[in-house]
Amino acid sequence: MMNYITSYTERRRLFWSALAVAVVLPLAGCSDILDVTDPDIVTPPSLESDIGLQTLRNGALGEFTIGYSGGGGQVDAIVMLGGLMTDEWMHSGTFPTRFRVETRNIELDNGTLQGMFRRLQRARVSLESIAAKLEEVAGGAADDRIGEMYYYAGMTYIAFAENYCNGVPFSVQPETGDTEFGAPETGSQILDRAAARFTSALGAAGVSSTIANAARVGLGRVELNRGNFSAAAAAVTSVPDDFVLMSFHSSNSAGQRNSVFEFNRNAGRWSLGDLKGINGLNFRTADDPRITSALCPGCAFDKSEQVPGTDALTDNWLYFNYTSRDDPVPLATGIEARLIEAEALLASNPAGWLAELNDLRADWSSLASVVRGDDSGTLPALAMPVGATAQEDLHFRERAFWLFSTGHRLGDLRRLIRQYGRSAESVFPTGTYWKPGANYGVDVNLPVTVDEENNPSFTGCIDRNA
Repeated sequence: MMNYITSYTERRRLFWSALAVAVVLPLAGCSDILDVTDPDIVTPPSLESDIGLQTLRNGALGEFTIGYSGGGGQVDAIVMLGGLMTDEWMHSGTFPTRFRVETRNIELDNGTLQGMFRRLQRARVSLESIAAKLEEVAGGAADDRIGEMYYYAGMTYIAFAENYCNGVPFSVQPETGDTEFGAPETGSQILDRAAARFTSALGAAGVSSTIANAARVGLGRVELNRGNFSAAAAAVTSVPDDFVLMSFHSSNSAGQRNSVFEFNRNAGRWSLGDLKGINGLNFRTADDPRITSALCPGCAFDKSEQVPGTDALTDNWLYFNYTSRDDPVPLATGIEARLIEAEALLASNPAGWLAELNDLRADWSSLASVVRGDDSGTLPALAMPVGATAQEDLHFRERAFWLFSTGHRLGDLRRLIRQYGRSAESVFPTGTYWKPGANYGVDVNLPVTVDEENNPSFTGCIDRNA
């Protein structure tokens, strides 16, 4: 079996090589250096060579990272924008399109969301087409890149299902012929797509143990979104506690950077949330070692253009878990697997549920490196809350702190509405916006933006329900 799951440094180098470097192919009959027989940078036959396939693989992984957790400047990813719509992040910059996302008043021509939607779709298409090409070339032989491509494709569908409205279309462009336009699909149909890709990853010849465990977490996440708690727990039972798969980043260009560090620590345009909109959690003031932060006195931005008549400067609170543009972001972890198992026990076995949560907390010293928290801190054991509602509140709070800014929070708030009978106004930031002069709206997901109207099979979201 060919093993392409290498060290962090090597994987990061490979991720971005295809985005900036042309492949130089050997020339036939090169006795004369001027004897150039083919001017193409990459010819179709070369893409079936191992170096060609590796180049395609690297490019697809780079596309995924840019769409999922990369960003800088005007390049936003789902990890940040989903968190901005919830209580994780507050907009301390000046972009009106981000302001609209945070206040849950999103217009269909939102340019920030248009770019992100296209990047996620581009990543999906790249990953699926390269998985098919790898399977074709392998001819049944083991190649761990096949399972890898299917896993990351599954994660693009998770991003669409958890963050977007019912009605996301998925078009394809065949190697020959016209574009095959996709019709709007419900969240349930999108989860079916995600499950199929994770299952393909697990069944791929030569799949690595890393990708197999990540795919198991992905399947657990699918079933959690469906409300099939026992199936979710069964999917992740073999995932080790210390398992982690990272989304890798680079300071090479804006899209490749760790977007959490870039927008918060470097640019000062996003501030760590705290008690946002009545319902928001106290991420800053909880004194929890899973989230480290401090006020940056010299990082305030002028927000007066967005909300006329407000104070000109907005405080910026910095999140210290990431320290550079190159820091990786967790994609799938054993922590998430244990949280899935805990939720499966929540209704039927509260004692077992609490024991799962406390086992994680007791293991903080070894798990701190996964979330890059303060390993000198402690997480005391939790006491049993009184009543089902309080228990649910504690469970989702634990998920919020363990999985902070990893692309889970918007999906979790929507699940509280769908599966636990909460109202949107009781889980999302609501009421008066944290800067005077505006109010939170009613959106509970991201819409498919206006440029998709070029698709003749698409007429808009099926609905905007949770």
